[in-house]
Amino acid sequence: MTEKTSTLKYTNARLLAIQAIYMSDFSDENFDRIISRFVLGEVGGQVIVEREKGKEEIIDIQSADLKLFTKIMKEFVDKKEDIDETIKTALTKEMTLERLELILKCILRAGIAEFYANPKLDAPIIINEYTDIARSFFDGPEVKMVNAILDRFGKVIKG
Repeated sequence: MTEKTSTLKYTNARLLAIQAIYMSDFSDENFDRIISRFVLGEVGGQVIVEREKGKEEIIDIQSADLKLFTKIMKEFVDKKEDIDETIKTALTKEMTLERLELILKCILRAGIAEFYANPKLDAPIIINEYTDIARSFFDGPEVKMVNAILDRFGKVIKG
C-alpha cells in the first residue's frame, strides 16, 4: 500500500466517523448498532461534497481504515459528554453547541475523539485533516473555528 493510499484510508475513516456521529443524532439506534452498520458497509459508502457554483460531487469512501474508524467511535461513545463540554468551553456566549450546524458539530466531535483515540499521533496531522474536511463543507469562518478549537484542544491533551 502506498503512502497516498494509506493516507486516503485514514481520511475516509474520519469521514465515516463524522457520518456515524451525524447519523446518531437522527437515529434511535444505539451506537454499537450504528458502528456495526458502518463496518459492515450497510451505510456510509459515499459522501456528497458541494463544489463551486452549487455542483455536488459524490465521493466513494468504502476503502476506509476501519480500525481508525472504530477507535474514533469508541472514544466518542466513551467520552461524548467530555467532548461536548470541550466544544462548549471553546465557544462564545452567543454561539452555543446547540446553535452550531450539525455537520460542524460532528466534525469537531470526531476530531476531539481522535485526539483521545490517537494520543501518539502528532496534533497537526489531526488538526489539518479535520480542517480540510471542514473546508469541503464550508468556505467561511467555520473552517477557522475547527482549526482553532482543535488546535486549542491539541495543546491541552498533548501537554
